[in-house]
Amino acid sequence: MTVEYSLAHLLQPLTVETFLEKVWGLTHYHVERGRQDYFGGLFGAAAVEDVLEIVRPEPSAVTVVREDEHRSPDSYRFADGTVDLVRVRNDFADGHTIVLNGVERYVPAIAALAHGIEIELNFETQVNAYVTPPGSQGFLPHYDDHDVLILQIQGSKTWQVYSDADVPPRKMRRREAVVASGLPRPTGLLLNAGDVLYLPRGRVHAATANAEPSIHLTVGIHAPTVLKLITEALDSLSYRDDRVLAQLPPRHVDDVGVRASLGDLVRDLARMLEEPGVIAEGLGALGDALVRRGRCRPVGQLVPNAVEAPLIDGRTRVVKYRPLYSRVLTMADGVALQFGQSLVSADAGHRAAMLFLSGNTEPFEVRDLPGLSEAQQTELARTLVVDGFLVRV
Repeated sequence: MTVEYSLAHLLQPLTVETFLEKVWGLTHYHVERGRQDYFGGLFGAAAVEDVLEIVRPEPSAVTVVREDEHRSPDSYRFADGTVDLVRVRNDFADGHTIVLNGVERYVPAIAALAHGIEIELNFETQVNAYVTPPGSQGFLPHYDDHDVLILQIQGSKTWQVYSDADVPPRKMRRREAVVASGLPRPTGLLLNAGDVLYLPRGRVHAATANAEPSIHLTVGIHAPTVLKLITEALDSLSYRDDRVLAQLPPRHVDDVGVRASLGDLVRDLARMLEEPGVIAEGLGALGDALVRRGRCRPVGQLVPNAVEAPLIDGRTRVVKYRPLYSRVLTMADGVALQFGQSLVSADAGHRAAMLFLSGNTEPFEVRDLPGLSEAQQTELARTLVVDGFLVRV
């Protein structure tokens, strides 16, 4: 049976809603399962070998570390910058952790999981893999400036979580280091294969592999900040209000009068941020970034033969390719369905059909598209199959 990895699958028996209401951003949470095969179809030792030997990721995606001591890249790369796998394996045998950054770019199952979480939460994600030899520690106590879900894939690790030493966001922004001597007594957690650990941003932690090699994934969940929203809103405002792009005048640092005038200008612009439309534009910019991270069905644009595309008719059953984030935009001359790197436009009469397509997750027949004639239904469905948004059942 094919497992559909999703946020719900990672958290069960805890529901996503309970997680968001009672855990997210508040405290760490350990999902214990006693099922070593729970992530068997997602990643493992064979996948590590495939990424290193066959996929050959870009050199910056592979790092080697032990207790915060990062090996110099020159020590495990050839002169042309490619990774020397023999040296990497030797470092692993010497107690170093192998870190594969951004494995969602190389492993389809992880890519689907990562984008599924992005759709669920509206937050960008990145997945890193950590391969640690027995009894070794990759990093000393530290924190992340984003929330993480830790998936224990193989072996086990003992985690030390410092619940009373959370680092506030302002200190994270300054990248203040953790002072080990000032840490309180930690909580010890044993993660076995199949377990999941959630850590909110700023929670200090460390981990040590136990008696056998350990492989775990960290799903980094990068929630935008209010600062990011304000920045995007001001950027959107700059396209219609030249004051946002006004140059600072000479002596703006030293001249008291100039400083006062700038204060007035900034306060005027801050009041504009109170307008709902400006914030909506900022949120729209964040939505654009999220949509563009989506990937359509890889073979969606390929048609096996010249007669297949015309065979789509009202009774053809299709389903939206998942996971794929999409949204419906109002355009000057109608509406558009935005997904991945694509924008499919149509007249205003297509709005109901576009909303149906964006929100529906179940298979349907082409003739079920609301508000369109039979010819319009077929044309729209054919376009979206070719673009990889819809998949024929």
